[in-house]
Amino acid sequence: MVAFAGVAGLWRAAQQWPVRTGLMLTVVALALGLKAGWPTARRWFGRSELPAGLVRYSLAHLDGLDPQAFELAVCSLLRRDGLAAEHVGRAGDKGADVLVVDRSRRRVVVQCKRLRPDRRVGDQDVQRVNGTYRHDHGAHFAVIVTTGGFTSAARASGPRYGIHLVDRDALERWADLGEPLYGILQIADQGAKRRRWALGSGWAGGVTSVSSPQHRP
Repeated sequence: MVAFAGVAGLWRAAQQWPVRTGLMLTVVALALGLKAGWPTARRWFGRSELPAGLVRYSLAHLDGLDPQAFELAVCSLLRRDGLAAEHVGRAGDKGADVLVVDRSRRRVVVQCKRLRPDRRVGDQDVQRVNGTYRHDHGAHFAVIVTTGGFTSAARASGPRYGIHLVDRDALERWADLGEPLYGILQIADQGAKRRRWALGSGWAGGVTSVSSPQHRP
């Protein structure tokens, strides 16, 4: 009965104020459609669980996250640094939890290892990333971020393969103290240098060069 009365009321309103009633129904339909589609849109853009604005995490907070939440936290830190980062971690991701395009237009693979503070990432993990980051993802270099540390073998092979290692101490400097990751890893930000030169010269064409995939910082 309530539904019938509502339909009858809308019918009378449409006859008396056809334009206003049509506009009202359109607004209601759009609102319902947006409400239904918003969760899908948030999943599509991968930002539903990523905080906005200034992002800082303590080591205690990162230690309490599950592996996927840790990947999302790393992704948000990369975005805080002004890098275009996308969370892609899932089964079969071939060593890439986050994909990055930096200001020098280089593609970067980031793998995240949420471990206990006393655990170490081994050389086998470095070898696995080395086998995929160039050929499967077309990246210029890779980064492994962990809440633990790295074995001596991993520390020896990582730089040799163009893989930067972020251990617990470096993670604290980045996540909690707010230092940019590229500064900690001493990775040259060629894009920023080109932009400064272009602004000083008044010609923006100097920002167009792209590093080759074989280049390693």
